[in-house]
Amino acid sequence: MENENQGILLESGTNELEIVEFGIKSNNGDKSNGRGLESFGINVAKVREIINLPTITAIPTSHPNIKGVFNLRNRVIPLVDLAEWLQLESDGKDSKKNKVIVTQFNNAFFGFLVGNVNRIYRVSWEEVEPPTENVFCSMNENCITGLIKMSDRIILMLDFEKIVADINPNLGIHLEGLQNKEEDQEEITVLIAEDSQVLRTLLTETLGPVGFKVIMTNNGKDAWDKLEDVFLPLAQDGNTPINDIIQLVITDIEMPQMDGHHLIKKIKEHPELKTLPIIVFSSLINEEIKRKGKSVGADIQIAKPEIGRLAAVAHELLKK
Repeated sequence: MENENQGILLESGTNELEIVEFGIKSNNGDKSNGRGLESFGINVAKVREIINLPTITAIPTSHPNIKGVFNLRNRVIPLVDLAEWLQLESDGKDSKKNKVIVTQFNNAFFGFLVGNVNRIYRVSWEEVEPPTENVFCSMNENCITGLIKMSDRIILMLDFEKIVADINPNLGIHLEGLQNKEEDQEEITVLIAEDSQVLRTLLTETLGPVGFKVIMTNNGKDAWDKLEDVFLPLAQDGNTPINDIIQLVITDIEMPQMDGHHLIKKIKEHPELKTLPIIVFSSLINEEIKRKGKSVGADIQIAKPEIGRLAAVAHELLKK
């Protein structure tokens, strides 16, 4: 199943996504517990190919969850044993029926060994519920970003960025390039939509000391509600442009309830909010995603590992 995501193209800004559902057969994957431990999902936008288990070359010094590397179109790709990383007792993980999901995000390629690939679903981000304290993850801490309730099971959306960063910290967030605040620099109010608690904290700690007043929200819907219910009334009551109240919006793409592209589209179609500059800050930065972001009105799009450049990029955008 090569380049599965190229055959299904979503219109930008519709608040929809496609997910690949896959399973990992597990001795402790008991569906009767209501958590659907065997059903997982990944955004099609992250998937480059789905292949049969290739020939693997072992690397003795690698992370214990990496089975080795394989060659795919002259590219050497590490293979992650997803069941092991999730701390599941995999049932028959060496079966030749297993599949490998080849991914690309944060400018890196990884293969993930899974039990089987079921099908692709198109869903609205409104159907993706954020995990709560009542829906915990016993497999590995904070490894779930959302839940999709089907009629007979729950599909758990895995945090693949966390998995990769856990296995190879060099592919995680880099803080190089941070700037100091200039003495005469005016404070910039920025509204951020980001569903990861780790990234919310890191963004606040990164932007706060360099002249930004950070207003954080958990997803696109929360950010839109803040704009519509708080900032817009402030501007209207004071008879002032919205840009005097808030100067910048930074948004992730993948978020429960409302994704970043839909948020941007709503902002840019609003007669009073459309002047707000918007930066996309996401792991899904490639040429196709950039085209989608540009089509809905994003001003700048930057990959999450480049967080150290974010403040400088924002200042440059606001100067324009």
